[in-house]
Amino acid sequence: MASSANAGIDSTSANAKCLRPKPAPLYASTGLDVWTLMNQVAASVNAVNLGQGFMSFPPKDFIKRAAQEALADDTHHQYAPARGRPGLLEQLGTRFSEKFGRPIDPSSEISVHAGANEALLSAFTAFLEHGKGEEVILIEPAFDQYTPNVIMAGGKPVYVPLRICTDKDPSKEVISSNAWKLDINELKSAISDKTRILVLNTPHNPVGKVFTRKELQEIGAVAQQHNLLVISDEVYEHLTYGAAHVSIATLPGMWERTITVGSAGKLFGVTGWRVGWAIGPAEL
Repeated sequence: MASSANAGIDSTSANAKCLRPKPAPLYASTGLDVWTLMNQVAASVNAVNLGQGFMSFPPKDFIKRAAQEALADDTHHQYAPARGRPGLLEQLGTRFSEKFGRPIDPSSEISVHAGANEALLSAFTAFLEHGKGEEVILIEPAFDQYTPNVIMAGGKPVYVPLRICTDKDPSKEVISSNAWKLDINELKSAISDKTRILVLNTPHNPVGKVFTRKELQEIGAVAQQHNLLVISDEVYEHLTYGAAHVSIATLPGMWERTITVGSAGKLFGVTGWRVGWAIGPAEL
């Protein structure tokens, strides 16, 4: 009897050793992300790495001094309020009130995040419902994190391409980033009764396009017609090389349906700090 019981225990133990926790199907098939892949390839051949948006120069001295002063202040080392530290929220409120030409309430219309990428994921998570097949328009080529963020939040990416509109041969001649155009009719045709969000990226990563006011007005009109939320990724707002950057949230009728995402990492050249923000009306 004892030997039979022990055999049963041994068999159970053997079966238990064969079992392994498995990730959810949504994540089980994910592969190596493009950043890691490109960083490894670039390092292996000592190439100039244009695959990830980190700066090849150090941050300015004033920003490093500010970080040192903050570290020396004992009040900065405990839990911060969930929406962000009051001082940072107030500074963002001042800056964007001036930029947007409207008063922005730091206590209800701004939130600070662990990088702009978390701000994007938070917005997708807040406005998409799992199991409903809700769609998100992504303009390609696109920042590689948009697609997995949308999928994790329960959405379905729908892609609309930028197309090169020029008489030049891009394989032989340098073309301007402004030669990349969004066909507004192509955008309209991609919208269905399940479309909930349109993601805009200006200045654009990776092609560098800065959308003009006229282009933004056309996109805004489509968003209003179909009652879409616009998530506007503007982390490169100052990398315009002379072109005028316009935030779509400043256009008539667009503040009410736009979440604008920004980044201290891109603004000050400190991408490793992972500080970003989202700005929009309190009800969003």
